[in-house]
Amino acid sequence: MRSSMCRSAVSLALLALMTAGVASAQTSYPNVKMVGRLQVEFYDFNNGDNAIYAAIPVRAAESNFLVRRARITAKGNLTENISFVIQPSYTTGQSGLILKDAYLDVAFTKPEAKSAFVLRAGQFKRFFGRYELTSSNNLPSIERGAYRGLVPVSSNDLAIGNGFAAHDLGAGLMYTGMEKKLAIMGSVMNGALSPNNLDLNNSKSYYARATYAITPKLAIGGSFASHDFIQRPDTTVPADSSATNTGWGVDAQWGAPGNEGLYVMADYMSGESTINSANEIWGIQGVAAYNIRMKSPDSFLYAIEPAFRYDLAEPSNKIVNDQSTLITAGVNFYLSSKAQFRLMYESQSFEQSDLKTISGVRTALTMNF
Repeated sequence: MRSSMCRSAVSLALLALMTAGVASAQTSYPNVKMVGRLQVEFYDFNNGDNAIYAAIPVRAAESNFLVRRARITAKGNLTENISFVIQPSYTTGQSGLILKDAYLDVAFTKPEAKSAFVLRAGQFKRFFGRYELTSSNNLPSIERGAYRGLVPVSSNDLAIGNGFAAHDLGAGLMYTGMEKKLAIMGSVMNGALSPNNLDLNNSKSYYARATYAITPKLAIGGSFASHDFIQRPDTTVPADSSATNTGWGVDAQWGAPGNEGLYVMADYMSGESTINSANEIWGIQGVAAYNIRMKSPDSFLYAIEPAFRYDLAEPSNKIVNDQSTLITAGVNFYLSSKAQFRLMYESQSFEQSDLKTISGVRTALTMNF
C-alpha cells in the first residue's frame, strides 16, 4: 500500500514538472525583441580629378569617416499570427532619423504548417533582386552598390534609381511552400522615388518575385517590376500619369553570407529607364567569399574571409561608351560571429576613354546584436 502511494506521488510530481515545463515553453503575447546594428566606414579614393564625380562646389572629400548604419529594430508578435517590425535608421549626411522597415505581417497559417501565406502592409523593401534583399548585417563587399567616394553607377544603383529596388510603401502577399523550398511574393506599392515614399500621382507600382531552393545551399530566383512615374514635359505636375518602366532580374546563390565555406551570389537586372522608357538599362553583379573558421580556441579571430565583387552597369543602351565597371577585393576579419573588420580595395573604371579610373580603400567596422 505504502509502495503504491509512493509510486503515485512520484508520478504526480513528474506530471507536475512536465506540465510546468510545457507552460514555461509556451510563448506569451504580445512580445518584443530588440536587435540592432552599427557600421562605421572610412574611405580614401583618388576621385578629385575626375569631373564625372561631381561639380567642384558639391564634390565630397576624397576621404571620409562616416556612420554608415546605426539601427535599433523592435520586432515581435502581437499574437501567434500577427508580427511587426519597426526600424529607424541613421546615416551620416542624412537629415535626422528615417524609417527603414515599418510593417505588419498577418499570417493566415499556423507557424508549424508546411506552407505559409502572409499579408504584409507598411514600409518594406520591394520584392526585387537578391543582393538588395540580403541583410546589410553581413555584406562581404561592404556595399551593394557604388557608395560614397565613387560614382553612383552600378547595377544596384540603377535598380534603385529606376524604381525597381529599395524601400517603398504598400502591401504584399507572400507564400512559402514545398517544405519552404519555394517562395512566391507580390506587392502593390506607391513607386515613389522621393525619400518619404509618398506617391505623387494616382497610379501604383507592382512587384513580384519567386525563389526556389534546389539544395540546402543552392537557390535561384527571379524578379519583375512595373514602376509608375510622372513625366514632366514642362513645369506642370499632372495629377495622374500613365508612364511606366518595367524591369526584370534573375539571380542565384550558393551558401549564405557569414556561413563557413564558400558563398557565391550572381544577380542580373535589365529594364527600362525612367528618363526614357526607350532606353534600356542593365547590370550584372557577382560576389564571392570564402569563410575560414579559426580552429584554435585561443585565436583572437573567429574567422577570416577573403571576398571579391565584380559589377558591370549599363545606364543606357542608347549612349555609346557609358558603361561602368566596379571591382571590390579584400578581406573580412571576423572578431566574432557578429563583429567584423572589413578591408577592401575598390576600383571603378569607365568605358568613356577620357574618364579616369577611381580607386582606393574602403574599410568598415561592423557589428550586430
